Amino acid sequence: MFENHIRVSARGLVWRDDELLVARDEKPGEDKPFYYPVGGAVEFGEYSEDALRREFKEELGVSLTNVTYRETYEGLFTFDGNPAHELWRVYEANIVESWPYEQDEFSGYEAEFDEEIECFWKSPTEFSEGKETFYPEQILPDL
Repeated sequence: MFENHIRVSARGLVWRDDELLVARDEKPGEDKPFYYPVGGAVEFGEYSEDALRREFKEELGVSLTNVTYRETYEGLFTFDGNPAHELWRVYEANIVESWPYEQDEFSGYEAEFDEEIECFWKSPTEFSEGKETFYPEQILPDL
């Protein structure tokens, strides 16, 4: 992720009433969690919408419907002491399966890093009021 290139990722904004589906992680060496929209890297030769569908299928085992492009955001930041440059292709979408909407939290799996993904439904006000940290921050004003 921290090579000298721009990383493109596809992120999905999935809503349950006024709550957004987010995944939780922690920065290395920090105890405070942060949240982000589910999705992942766009592979070479892959359209970002296809990447979003693939990531939800791989990580959560679900299919998406009503996928609608929303916006592209860009960020320069440092993660674990390394500079990063990312473009986020953001889509609104619905999950076909009903089970994620029926649970307040659930787990997925990120095979690339061999780790569990913790998913939650959160109100965007928790992020905009500073109670919780959300990345990419550029998306917050548009939620």
